[in-house]
Amino acid sequence: MARLNKGILDDFSGKVGKVIGSSWRGIAYMRSIGRKTGKAKTLNQEIQQAKFKTASSFGQSMHDLFELGFKDYAQKMTGTNYAQSIILKEAIIGDHPDFKIDYSKVQVSKGKLTKAKTPAVAPGAAGAVVFTWTSNAGQKTAKANDQSILVAYCPELNETMFVIGATRDTGTASFDVADFSGKAVQTWLSFITANGKLVADSTYLGEVTVA
Repeated sequence: MARLNKGILDDFSGKVGKVIGSSWRGIAYMRSIGRKTGKAKTLNQEIQQAKFKTASSFGQSMHDLFELGFKDYAQKMTGTNYAQSIILKEAIIGDHPDFKIDYSKVQVSKGKLTKAKTPAVAPGAAGAVVFTWTSNAGQKTAKANDQSILVAYCPELNETMFVIGATRDTGTASFDVADFSGKAVQTWLSFITANGKLVADSTYLGEVTVA
């Protein structure tokens, strides 16, 4: 139970009557307690909840990546929430209740930095995945020292690994994903500037099985 020391204008956290106080990113807010209802969910409500659950489960596996990749687009929400809203609109496929993610329609980053040119992925040495691309440094906003963002998501484990590594001018990078050995992973490639201020639209590269 919360207590107001300065009247209704006081910030508080907890429950006062039918109002709950909390804060998010330093902003205090209040909300009313929802009323319980005995009504059964409609089919449409069940469908929307199932889609949300699918998007949320996938999104949480990429939480840290989404916070980085959508930092310039998440206004008054987290990068993960922004990404999940796009996934719900564009990347959910299947019929109720068996919804799935269309990975080819998922972006893991979005921004004004020039994206990768002719990117590709292939299995590497044991436990590794090799990413390649053509350096387009000097074109538009691309610079030689932009750093690659290599992403591998394992649907079987619902886990994501990503690393910020090789620069744009190198044209290749090996990503150690030994935790996913013997399993199929979905992959993406993006770039971020050396100072971390700009990110590029990611490119989905497809599925590869880790040796």
